[in-house]
Amino acid sequence: MLQLKEDWIEKLNGWYQGIIIGGLFALVFWWFNERSVGDVNCTWLASPGTDFLAFLGAALCMWRGKVHNDFLVAAFGACVTVIHICQFVVAKSIF
Repeated sequence: MLQLKEDWIEKLNGWYQGIIIGGLFALVFWWFNERSVGDVNCTWLASPGTDFLAFLGAALCMWRGKVHNDFLVAAFGACVTVIHICQFVVAKSIF
């Protein structure tokens, strides 16, 4: 059992997989988060400067994840990017 777990973790060691899985995780997280708060949501209160810094930091994480082939760093960067994109699209949407 322990060997199977280590093999699974070993397969998830690339930056590319990190971006894909991190992005998918962020979409699911954001969707559940939006469903849980109803019509009242305070996540849009961040200033544009905060969003810019979040994108900058996320881009840096994804770049470092690629350079070092680090799954977790790339996944974190993808999560931050996808969550902020979802928030921006919903907050600025005319629909």
